[in-house]
Amino acid sequence: MKNKIYFLILIPLFFPSFLLAQDTTTVQKPHVHFGGFFRFDYWLDTRQNVDALDGLLTLYPKPPLLDANGEDINAAPNLNGLAMGTRLNASVKMPKIFNAKSSVFVEADFTGTNNTQVHLRFRHGFSRFTWESGTELDVGLTWHPMFVAEVFPHVAALNTGSPFQSFNRSPQITLKQNISPSIRLILSALTQSDYKGFGPDGYSTTYLRNGIVPNLHAQLQAKHESITAGFALDFKSLRPKLYTTSITDPGNIYKTKERINSLSGMLYAKYQNHLFTAKVKGIWGQNLGDHLMFGGYAISSIDSLTGREHYTPLNHLFLHANITYGQKFMPGIYVAYAKNMGATQELSSNTLYGRGYDVDYAYRIAPNFTYRNKSFSIIAELEYTVAAIGTNDINAKGKVINAESASNARVLLMVQYDF
Repeated sequence: MKNKIYFLILIPLFFPSFLLAQDTTTVQKPHVHFGGFFRFDYWLDTRQNVDALDGLLTLYPKPPLLDANGEDINAAPNLNGLAMGTRLNASVKMPKIFNAKSSVFVEADFTGTNNTQVHLRFRHGFSRFTWESGTELDVGLTWHPMFVAEVFPHVAALNTGSPFQSFNRSPQITLKQNISPSIRLILSALTQSDYKGFGPDGYSTTYLRNGIVPNLHAQLQAKHESITAGFALDFKSLRPKLYTTSITDPGNIYKTKERINSLSGMLYAKYQNHLFTAKVKGIWGQNLGDHLMFGGYAISSIDSLTGREHYTPLNHLFLHANITYGQKFMPGIYVAYAKNMGATQELSSNTLYGRGYDVDYAYRIAPNFTYRNKSFSIIAELEYTVAAIGTNDINAKGKVINAESASNARVLLMVQYDF
């Protein structure tokens, strides 16, 4: 009886189109499986942080902020506990179409806003078509290919390693083709939704939409026995402004088509042998602020007559490794490093757009211990993060100078029950 009630409540939320079309379904009916998990996070931070979702998703510590007595205002601990990470999902096995097996996956959670205003949020929603020839097509909202589900780190924190690791779900059309039994080619054309770009009008999807060209991604992934490895290139083109204002005559405006193009490269590998798993990943990234990573771009030159701006991307290096051992009792550790390498070209303005572009370097060490009993898990983790924050030197391609480090130690306990 409970299962029937559960079914009736969730069907209108996730699949209203199915209800409207029931009278036309005469052959093969969809098979729906509901799942998800309950999750509760309880944590203590030793410092104020750049974060989201009331601290549930933490990125890096805030820099020192001194009062009149020279005391650091941001050196203040805080504590919280939330169950907003709880998720509900539905997997739907659909009828064959174009001789391909088809399915739909939809997922929602409650991490919609900050300040404890809990709302149901659309997290995943895509359709998958699979052919016997080794071709797979995903259409909809899901993880960006730079996330790489096969090698994302095992940590207790909801950030799953960001800002050192990609954390981005985007609308996309992704084609996966098996070139051989062990090698797969992945091609994607993506737009933006929750994870947006930065620009003159703030945090917005407008810059990619006005650029017309989708975020393009190509990846080769190889799997052989206990090893998974891959290489990827990611191209993004934004149009920050539709017009500029003349510097010499502010009464005149001029149409502009200037873009900021960025290219990122990624290497990753995983080794898994029974109870032991090791994962490593490296990214040379340009303008990856929309991935909850450090990144952005700057102005390289300005035309004094039209105010037209030319842009240059900021370059960042990201490295991380994750090791775990065990199954029921599983110790693990996550280590990560990020470095601001400056812009590609010289800067002509101190105006920069992006996330964490004033961070010179950052690193994280996060040992954890997992207890798992069937569908029940408890993870205890100590996440220690250091960020050196300063100012961008426009005479040195925007590299960070006068950086002062700040550190935060997060003690986190996470309880999860899968269903």
